[in-house]
Amino acid sequence: MTPPTDESALAVDAIETLARLAGYPPIGAATAERIAIGAAHAIAAVRVYASESLFDVEPGAYLAELDRLAGDDA
Repeated sequence: MTPPTDESALAVDAIETLARLAGYPPIGAATAERIAIGAAHAIAAVRVYASESLFDVEPGAYLAELDRLAGDDA
């Protein structure tokens, strides 16, 4: 899989805002950065494998799945 591009990256402040709107306690910049990296990797994967389902988890587990997709980049 190709690395995510800058155009697919999500802003850390946007991640923090979305988490707050979803009812999470403040997550901090480091966690938001990991989520942003995971989301960018997920977006890149969708671009490569658009015909396949990539999330075989319950919607409530997406945050953990995005963190897993972030790997050790952060």
